[in-house]
Amino acid sequence: MLGYQANPQWRDMSDFVVHFTKPGPPFGDAYQNMMNILGTRTLIPGAEGFGLARREAVVAERHRSVCFSEIPLDQLKRLVHRRSLYGIGFSKSFVLSQGGGPVWYVQYASPAHRALKHQVDAALATPEPEQHPLWSMTPFVDVQGDTHNAPYSYRFDWEREWRVPGLLRFTEYDVAVLFLPEEQHSIARDFFAWAVREKAGPGYFCPCLDPLWSAEQISDALARQGANPARLKTG
Repeated sequence: MLGYQANPQWRDMSDFVVHFTKPGPPFGDAYQNMMNILGTRTLIPGAEGFGLARREAVVAERHRSVCFSEIPLDQLKRLVHRRSLYGIGFSKSFVLSQGGGPVWYVQYASPAHRALKHQVDAALATPEPEQHPLWSMTPFVDVQGDTHNAPYSYRFDWEREWRVPGLLRFTEYDVAVLFLPEEQHSIARDFFAWAVREKAGPGYFCPCLDPLWSAEQISDALARQGANPARLKTG
């Protein structure tokens, strides 16, 4: 089940993207934050925007996005260290169907950066800049640099990020996998069974994975529990 587009040898790629929660608002705890997302069936972007024109006041709201990573499911430890053990995984096809896509990393002061900056300036100079179609692209562009060649140090291409501008609404059938520590898997399954039985909320019966598991453990769990991105609902 690991690999890309039914090719198990392509282990550097993935059919999935994952959103990991962090401790902090609204509930203080990464697990409770994940359960709130699952209960409301909604991922809400943070207050800060992302992308090339995120600091342009007239279109800053357009750059608030929900973030994911396409790091393969058995190599997520570097994200866990920055966030938590709790995450929600979707198929790439679902995220694409919701207007999401991969981030394009360009280098500060490169020809690509200068050309894009020219386009941003031209769009802001139009009579109705907030209506310009360029803002459908700019949330997906990050400008990277180092202190020796840029006014900042910013390199996050290691996250292999995907974004969805704005809210992402989903159903329990759109979620491909859940990440949480192994000792909480049965607790989560029992809770979802109770929620469905009591009509208290949605039930998520997709595979539960521990992000610290080995590749073999993750592959076995995906095969046993039936996560297949080709069969997942995409709209």
